[in-house]
Amino acid sequence: MTAEYELIEFESEGATLRGRFHKSASPEAPLVIMAHGFSATAHMSINAFAERLSAAGHHVFAYDHRNFGTSDGEPRFDVDLWCQIRGYSDAITHTLNLDGVATDRVVVWGESMGGATVQYVAAFDSRVAAIIAHTPGCGEKYAEPAAHSSDFAEMKNYWAEGDLTEEPAAKIAVRFADLPTSEAPVLLNFDGARDYAETYGQRPGSLWSNDVNIVVRKAPELSVPVVAAQLTVPTLFVVASDDEVAPASPAVARECFDSIAAAKVWENIDGGHFGLLYEDSDLFRKVIEVDLAFLGEHL
Repeated sequence: MTAEYELIEFESEGATLRGRFHKSASPEAPLVIMAHGFSATAHMSINAFAERLSAAGHHVFAYDHRNFGTSDGEPRFDVDLWCQIRGYSDAITHTLNLDGVATDRVVVWGESMGGATVQYVAAFDSRVAAIIAHTPGCGEKYAEPAAHSSDFAEMKNYWAEGDLTEEPAAKIAVRFADLPTSEAPVLLNFDGARDYAETYGQRPGSLWSNDVNIVVRKAPELSVPVVAAQLTVPTLFVVASDDEVAPASPAVARECFDSIAAAKVWENIDGGHFGLLYEDSDLFRKVIEVDLAFLGEHL
């Protein structure tokens, strides 16, 4: 498949972020904002998803998070979730101001940790009209939201007002998969993670690193159960029943899904955490159809 796109960039928290924008022929078409999970890059499967969604007539913007891929940001390979949440909102602002885009149907799309990130974005940013979350990292254990939503209010206030130029409280060095790149602890120590890293992380042009630092900020604790209970827009969860990643527990995802007070779709798949990311596989094509059916019904 050959897709037409424009390379665009935008500013977010003092860094230039970059990605591919696929413009629909219809200015009023839904706009899908996409970014990769944890330490991946857009080159690792996300651009392939973007091509398929754009072929169905949607505006689609797929970009690299700060410190990753083609985007700027230092130190390289720092995973800063608060910056990634702000990045989605800045991407929305930028693309809504592009020529040929005249829509109020904004969809945030994410996979793995990004499947959690888009829930934060939708809960904080009123411009979001729908959510697509693939194998979402909703946590290892479900935590009941606080009475009167005080925990949500703290998170939303930090999203709006928090100073992300402050020095982090800590950084935790990890290896994504069990590859011999350093002596850091392995985050995902199972065959599926290593196989995906070798197949997509190490292919030419990926700009990927197995070694990353998790940024810990002096900020309210981010909790998917807390924000899920605040969601009021149509939401799609694509969940692997055999997911090997502990923070992507299907049971916790189900509790979060059940708490969403909006139209919602649960799609159960097999193939583990990474199966749907193998481009042009049967599962990849199936999930594309699920995404498109959801967009067609709810936007």
